[in-house]
Amino acid sequence: MTQQKDFDTVALQWDEEPRRVKLAGEIATAIKENVPLSKEWDALDFGCGTGLVTLQLAPALQSMTGIDSSSGMLERLGAKIQQSGFQNVCTELCDLGKGELPAGNYHLITSAMTLHHIKEIIPLLQSLKTLLHPGGWIALADLEAEGGRFHEDPTGVFHNGFSREELSGMLEEAGFSAISIKTATEVVKGESTFPVLLATAKSD
Repeated sequence: MTQQKDFDTVALQWDEEPRRVKLAGEIATAIKENVPLSKEWDALDFGCGTGLVTLQLAPALQSMTGIDSSSGMLERLGAKIQQSGFQNVCTELCDLGKGELPAGNYHLITSAMTLHHIKEIIPLLQSLKTLLHPGGWIALADLEAEGGRFHEDPTGVFHNGFSREELSGMLEEAGFSAISIKTATEVVKGESTFPVLLATAKSD
């Protein structure tokens, strides 16, 4: 049985991997290109980690709340918020995989490379939908189905990526509409290339 990964132990070194930082930037760009971000929007970034995507989206929004189940990751993000002087970003310790939900209503919910760490995805999507204003957006970036070659250490990995049909079907079953699945970017590891998908959808 897959164990949960201890992200607290890697939080301080998380941003030192150039490939990870590059991927976050490309995912943030893809979200900006496919979702009509607004300065009137309140947004939630779940599985935010150290905020590599969170902080890139925040300037285009009214507020951004980063949530994560790792206190170590959130401490690192909190330090970056202070250092950068962001006034519209806050953090909250919350484990969506255990059914915990943050307070509030949002116009946008994002995540980057988090879904494959969630065991039961459809209940999660249904819960997230309850947090969205009518007409609110969800934007989820994760690996396209890759057969388990991406992670050297599979600890905490419940899904080896997702097919486009799988992502679309889960969003539809959770009650979302206007579903779109696009390639956001690619990750190159050695001689292998792994597409990263961006799924966007709206809450009725």
